[in-house]
Amino acid sequence: MMRIRVCCAVIIHNNKILAAKRSENMPHQGFWEFPGGKIEDGECERSCLHREIKEELACGINIHTQLPSFLHTYADKNIELIPFICTLSSQTPIPVEHEQITWLNATQLTQMNWLPADIQLAGYIGENFARFSFI
Repeated sequence: MMRIRVCCAVIIHNNKILAAKRSENMPHQGFWEFPGGKIEDGECERSCLHREIKEELACGINIHTQLPSFLHTYADKNIELIPFICTLSSQTPIPVEHEQITWLNATQLTQMNWLPADIQLAGYIGENFARFSFI
């Protein structure tokens, strides 16, 4: 089965976490996710994340800490989700590719309809948010 490496940004701003809702133009429409995308051939994880956030949210980020990776198996592929704690470096994020974005506090993370590959990460962030909230 194909394995796809995906980087995602856990963007923290004012003690809240950014979540993005997948649009009708995307697979898994209506699910929430941490923004990011597939690593292209020859691309490092951090470069991928800077590129994806610029494309999806039209803003810049500072990448701080890499979190543990999470694996999820769909019917046709395995996803390795590689998350990073990030902060905004420029511009206010706008949903270029997503239907909408929202800022969540740690307790709201468990209330969202997450993309299946992002469920474990959302739980991990909720449980460990105090470690990241200083950012």
